Amino acid sequence: MLRVLPTRYTSALPDLRRLLLDLGLVPAEEGEGWAVLDSRSGRVRLRSAEKGTARDGTTVFGVEIRDPAEFARRTAQDGGQAALEETPAGARVRITGPDGFEFLAEPTAHAGRYTDADPDLTVRLEWHTPDLERAAAALAAIGGRPRPQNMLGPGESREFTAKNGGVLAAVRDAATSVSLAFEYAGPAKELQPRLALAGWRMDTEAGRTRDAESAARSVPETEMGREEQEASLSPGRSGGVVRVTVPLPDGSAVTILTTGGPERARMR
Repeated sequence: MLRVLPTRYTSALPDLRRLLLDLGLVPAEEGEGWAVLDSRSGRVRLRSAEKGTARDGTTVFGVEIRDPAEFARRTAQDGGQAALEETPAGARVRITGPDGFEFLAEPTAHAGRYTDADPDLTVRLEWHTPDLERAAAALAAIGGRPRPQNMLGPGESREFTAKNGGVLAAVRDAATSVSLAFEYAGPAKELQPRLALAGWRMDTEAGRTRDAESAARSVPETEMGREEQEASLSPGRSGGVVRVTVPLPDGSAVTILTTGGPERARMR
């Protein structure tokens, strides 16, 4: 078993919870100062943070598994660095990446996959790293399944689906960090009115990968029409990637990536 479970710390938990509900997630577990919401593909855990602290608005990389000992054995067998840890709450597995980045794989008995969650929405967890290829190898070692097409360009990311829900992505960057995003399989023109009706302000950008930017620059606009340029924004993706960003009161934001294309990133 492998399912994406990021933890987002925020001083605006009620606002973030409402946004996730408006996006199409559904409540799974809740308590004082925390909540877990399910999508049809992946889960998100919210925890309260004091406003203005270093933790406020940050995301912690994490996954859910079934059997820690077996998961650690298989990860090590496939070339990953996995350490089984015993805690008062039970066993868990610590994964260490090539850039020193660490994350936890926590056991769960939760089945997930709520049928009333939006079927077009997928939780996407990104590991930004200067060592793209070895980070990708670490995600493959924990059981990530390589995607036939990346949401971002081939020079920018290596992306994997988790067997039990969600997308794990290694993204090329100058420094190591973590970001939470969502993928929406429907068209942005359907998502944006829904969020606007719920009172959310949005910034929208047609995302260009570096590969796509180079391709677009190599052909003058007189020879390549605007529609063709937009279609080249993300190789293999119909209409390119549209990035919708919703700012939050804690100073962070939630990003939704949509292509409007036929491929769905939902659980397979």
